[in-house]
Amino acid sequence: MLKWNKSIGKHSIYLMLGHEYEKDNGLETYASRNQVLNFSADKEPSGALNLVDGNSSSSLYNVEGYMLNAQYNYASKYFGSFSYRRDGSSRFAKGHRWGNFWSVGGAWIVSKEDWFPKNTFMDMIKLKASYGEQGNDGISDFLYSNYYSITSVNGKGALNFASKGNEDITWETNGSFNGGIEFELFKHRVTGSLEYYTRKTTDMLLYFSTPVSLGYSGYYDNVGDMINRGVEFSINADIIRTHDIDWNVNFNISKNHNEVTYLPDENKTVSVEGHAGYVDLANFRFIGEGLPLNTWYMPKYAGPDSQGRSSWYVTNEDGTQGTTTSYSQATYYLCGDANPKAYGGFGTTLTAYGFDLFASFLYSLGGKAYDMGYSKLMASPTDAGERRNLHKDLWNAWSEDNTGSDIPRFQFNDTQNAYTSDRFLTSASSLTFKSVSLGYTIPKTWIAKWPITSIRIYGMCDNVYYWTKRKGFDPRSLLTGSVSVSNFHPIRTISGGITVKF
Repeated sequence: MLKWNKSIGKHSIYLMLGHEYEKDNGLETYASRNQVLNFSADKEPSGALNLVDGNSSSSLYNVEGYMLNAQYNYASKYFGSFSYRRDGSSRFAKGHRWGNFWSVGGAWIVSKEDWFPKNTFMDMIKLKASYGEQGNDGISDFLYSNYYSITSVNGKGALNFASKGNEDITWETNGSFNGGIEFELFKHRVTGSLEYYTRKTTDMLLYFSTPVSLGYSGYYDNVGDMINRGVEFSINADIIRTHDIDWNVNFNISKNHNEVTYLPDENKTVSVEGHAGYVDLANFRFIGEGLPLNTWYMPKYAGPDSQGRSSWYVTNEDGTQGTTTSYSQATYYLCGDANPKAYGGFGTTLTAYGFDLFASFLYSLGGKAYDMGYSKLMASPTDAGERRNLHKDLWNAWSEDNTGSDIPRFQFNDTQNAYTSDRFLTSASSLTFKSVSLGYTIPKTWIAKWPITSIRIYGMCDNVYYWTKRKGFDPRSLLTGSVSVSNFHPIRTISGGITVKF
């Protein structure tokens, strides 16, 4: 990086030129064997008789970028900035690897103007606006080329077509506009901001599903455009500010609207409920114009039938709606989306008579996530299945004495009673007790005779607890709404100590 600063009177100029280069190589080789005879000396592979499976893979990611940033301000009152980047990525084919991205922004501290009224409750008012574009290459390597795996046919080597490549994929571009106001009120006791943003994504990099009859299930493509728009509000206030007690609270909220605004005609393979788009059956999603990304597309659960069997809704050819106990005949419907309606956080800080307390919370409101763990615990055992846990809700399953239950009968070898449907779509709203700390600073008079300036004893805990619709259900890990049982919760950490300053 090269940086240059210059101040001339009330003018301040900053320039930066940069270059970055990164190359990552990866190689994985694995094998598995069975019939282990020797467990000693950590030599299980060599002590096994049969080679069961083995494979290897490699990865290569190479990215290079050139950047420019320029900033200017006049009298610390008027601010302007400009940036430009040119990035190249190996995840795209030649001719599509380089992208150009830029941004421009400005701000005006209105309260520094001579005409701004003084001695009012408004200490600072700042207006700001910016627009910028950035690129995204967040996909796997080599998706621009066809992929073949080596296999054996009659003992001879052969190539097996594994996945379809697309040479035309290129950078996904995110163009963002942000405008808002920052303020400080009542002698800086209250600070905050209110902002509006709109973020348009063009050339979205998504998996495009195709009929299996083509010989492949789909490929990655720049499938269309999407927009996010919303408002963000934050406020921080000193409720009490005295010599012995300081109590501060903070709160912020973001409300976002997400919508797919454009799909090329070649990506519009079906129309669902008036929305043209395509189906991603592997993930039970429908990507359609006028709908949020991550819109669920699956059968709707109709409850137990008269015999307690699982049933789903079906739309007949004449438009009427009925039910079926055959999952393969169930109609797929739009079933909401995974995006939260609002999210944010709040917290407080309190210091009083040597004690200090800090606590923070995060929240998310709305959206639907699929509770994979619950669906597995509600499935009936089968003769081919392994031993596993069951959910306590099965005590309320349908029976001749409990025909009003919404849970189907619990019957051995019933493979349909936990199939994917909106039955297991669960509110993704959550409240997280993110962190808390408590400390005490020993009065200086107690240590005045020691060569020590302060002693503080403290304890703290991160990821204290969280609340969701169902115990054990944690939708916070993935924004897509696919909550897998293999995702770990954030680790709770408890610590404490003594801080001594000399």
